[in-house]
Amino acid sequence: MSQQHAGGTPDQPAALSAREGASPAVPPAPRDERPRPQYGEYAPEGWTWEPPQDDRYAPATTPERASVAPPAAAASVTDRPDRAADRIITVLLLVIGIFGAWTAVGTIQAIPDQLPQAIRQAGELLGTPAAAVDYTPGPEVPGILLAGSIAQVVLWLLTAWWSVARLRARKLAFWVPLVGGFVSFVLLYAVMFVVIAMDPELVSSLSGG
Repeated sequence: MSQQHAGGTPDQPAALSAREGASPAVPPAPRDERPRPQYGEYAPEGWTWEPPQDDRYAPATTPERASVAPPAAAASVTDRPDRAADRIITVLLLVIGIFGAWTAVGTIQAIPDQLPQAIRQAGELLGTPAAAVDYTPGPEVPGILLAGSIAQVVLWLLTAWWSVARLRARKLAFWVPLVGGFVSFVLLYAVMFVVIAMDPELVSSLSGG
């Protein structure tokens, strides 16, 4: 017994010293709460993927577009020549157009009074036995004459507006009042023709019936 006790005594300090020299226990790793991926495993934290340095995986480069020169900007108003003669002629024609429009309106309003004489002159010119007729304007004639008079005034206003706009832009404008005068002349005779066409007796007199 003394030998067994004596033999076992040295073992106890050795066992205690082995326990004291052992490393402390490592705590278990936290449990991954993420769902299990369908293919492969999750990459470790902090890991990033970089594309391989290979020409096959280099991003395609597009050729630089050829620089296209912007179209030349239109010449500004200040770059256009100042046409003093055109401005003077245009203003003069517009002033004449005022008197022309006034005369056209007066002629339109006087159609019922001057129409019989005009019919006699047309009959002599055409060789028809047109005599003086006792012309009485119909109920629609005053409305036609009013519309024709308003059209003459509006035509001059449009002509003046267009002419001034072209003068400000330093564009040729003398031809605008000329066109307006021609349209006024056509409009005057158009009103006269409508008034005649509305009276069958006048038409029969002009045709020699």
